[in-house]
Amino acid sequence: MRFFLAIAFITMSWALQAQDFNALIQEGGELYKQEQYLESAEKYSAALELEEGNSGQYYNAACSWALAGNADKALEYLQLSADKGWHNLKHIQSDKDLQSLRENEAWASVLDKVQANKDEYEKDFNKPLKAQLEQIYVRDQTLRQLYRDAEEKFGRESDEMKYFWELVSEQDRRNEEEVMAIIDEHGWVGRSEVGGQANMTLWLVIQHAPLPTQEKYLPLLEASVKQGESSGSHLALLEDRILMRNDQPQTYGSQIRTDPETGAQYVYEVREPEYVNQRRAAVGLGPIEDYVKRWGIEWTVEQKEK
Repeated sequence: MRFFLAIAFITMSWALQAQDFNALIQEGGELYKQEQYLESAEKYSAALELEEGNSGQYYNAACSWALAGNADKALEYLQLSADKGWHNLKHIQSDKDLQSLRENEAWASVLDKVQANKDEYEKDFNKPLKAQLEQIYVRDQTLRQLYRDAEEKFGRESDEMKYFWELVSEQDRRNEEEVMAIIDEHGWVGRSEVGGQANMTLWLVIQHAPLPTQEKYLPLLEASVKQGESSGSHLALLEDRILMRNDQPQTYGSQIRTDPETGAQYVYEVREPEYVNQRRAAVGLGPIEDYVKRWGIEWTVEQKEK
């Protein structure tokens, strides 16, 4: 009996530790968003003392420590991130959070390790296809990243903004042609073949395509998600967009509309809205309450599980 009680106690302790770890990681992320960098860094450190994290969690801890002004701690966690396999060299080289570390003599050794991780991660990639898709990503995103500045300068209904969106539409058409040719030849190439950004490019371009194109390629994305080669959240957003364009309630609450009379933004109709967070969690999306805040929308439907 004592033996079984001991096992039960150990199992309960592990479960509580896991809860504490996840809670601390989440608190660290929230404090980072609030620009409370020292408090964020301390939360990450407390979590990572409880148990080992993944490369992203060590990386986030490094960012918070760097922004808190503790270069030694930041480099310590950055090295642990690299030891855990962090391979996004482009991101670490451009991340403004780590600006204060770049003159440190330990910086170069971290980059060498990340470069080695990148080389190992990409050794079996289709490099030409990866480069082609990443260039399409740049063409898809560049103008979209500038539209808020352009709208603020020229006004939403201005001739300049009409021309701006004409440029976006023309670029989308060209991207669509290129991506459809890639998919028709290679299939919905997954992360293990071209990496995360190139794989995401397929979804981005199809997400911006006409409805018949979206419906044509949705099953290929769904199959890729089932194989673990694409993101479930990408599938959810594409499904929602297709449903909305067919005048049907969406599933995950990702689609936001604008009232033409008032200009107010609102969440397009959601089926069984009381269960939307349960469905969102299943595909890797966060709570809808947090998602809609970026549009100044308050979600008030009480959530349930079934």
